Amino acid sequence: MNNEGTISPTFHLRVRKVVVLFLLLAILVGTFFRVSLMVIYPVVVALLFFQLRLRISKVVIGLLILITISLVASFGSGWYLRYKFMSLYYMLPLVVLLFANPGKLHSGVEDIVRTFFKCLAVIAVLNNLVGFIQVIRHPNSDDSFTGIYSTFSISLGGLVILNMVLFGFYFFSWLAAKNKKDLWAALFFLISSIMGFFGGGLIAFMIAFILTFFKPRIISIIKFFFVTLFSLVAAYYVLALVKPNVLAYNISNIKKVFQYDMPTGARKVMAFRNYGVAYSSNVKDFLLGSGPGTFNSRSAFMIGSPSYFTSVSFIKSPNQPYYFKHYAYPLWNEHNTSQALYQDGFRNQPFSSLLSFLGEYGFLFTFFFLLYYYKSYKQIRWTGRNNQSPGFAAYEKLLKFLYIFLAMLFCIDNFFEYAETTLLIVSVIKLIHIHFVNSSPMQEPELVT
Repeated sequence: MNNEGTISPTFHLRVRKVVVLFLLLAILVGTFFRVSLMVIYPVVVALLFFQLRLRISKVVIGLLILITISLVASFGSGWYLRYKFMSLYYMLPLVVLLFANPGKLHSGVEDIVRTFFKCLAVIAVLNNLVGFIQVIRHPNSDDSFTGIYSTFSISLGGLVILNMVLFGFYFFSWLAAKNKKDLWAALFFLISSIMGFFGGGLIAFMIAFILTFFKPRIISIIKFFFVTLFSLVAAYYVLALVKPNVLAYNISNIKKVFQYDMPTGARKVMAFRNYGVAYSSNVKDFLLGSGPGTFNSRSAFMIGSPSYFTSVSFIKSPNQPYYFKHYAYPLWNEHNTSQALYQDGFRNQPFSSLLSFLGEYGFLFTFFFLLYYYKSYKQIRWTGRNNQSPGFAAYEKLLKFLYIFLAMLFCIDNFFEYAETTLLIVSVIKLIHIHFVNSSPMQEPELVT
């Protein structure tokens, strides 16, 4: 800014660069262009890394060393290079972006978090308006609310999660500032997320949302119980009113969760049991993992299953890694995924990023990943509080919600390999981190290793 108080062209250029970057990111995670992330995911993360002036942290280096050890140790059981490359394609960008340290960013934007959400909201509103039209045109379909998100890969489940993240931002903003526009926006995105009828995502969202307000006190526990009960009852009647067939389908699945026989039992539960049976007998594989992409990850099924992800047949391999072949593939194949017999769906999908971390990358990597996952949340929260960052009241709750929500998604499915969802949530976490760091000249400490 010059002496006359006018804004310099350089300032305008910085602002335009940030807005363009955020719009491109919103389009990549919120429209049918997300399919391109199968090819450019690491490139997008690298672009964000340099444009946002992030730095490699000691935690990133430490986790990369553990990944390398797991990879090298796994070659003794076979190369399986396609499996390992596919898994690392998703793991490396996650580790680098999530645990990177932010530097000073002179973007020209006062609040980069709200700026990003404005860009994301534009894409989401377009998606949702198209989705409402699709529901009106196909009222008997359970999965017509896709907007311009497309049915590729995660399908409408990703759109549901996108709307849930937007709901979180606008709801916590409303709680902090009591702006009615934020409240109306939150309600719009909440209704839009419900229209997707993604049962597993709804459960993860409800747990994350409730735990965001939870404190370990008696009164908080009582409130937690009643809020949970109210939420479950509300969800039941909303589904009964809008989509009774979806409600019946999910109730049938819930009833079968506790049946452990192969024909009718919950194969997601069996996947955890199989992990315990298979890996407990091999100390090396338990501690260091059997290698990226060699157990129950999405990468393993993309490469090794002849009936899954057939649109990219050129990546397939007839050779199946031991743990995938004997303990994961039997739980999910063309012979036991009939929708008519309630054999598909959330309860029967043997997918869980947590389980993939444990089986493929090992207990040691998983332990340190979770440890620094929690520490990174505490560090970002500390930075915002000590720097008295603008919007801290809203962003503190949003940050907690996103950390819990992402952890829940990693438990229920292989979400670390759904780039559009992981990139969205981790990018918001990192933008909050950058906002907190840039709120004060005080330099935050390096994350303790």
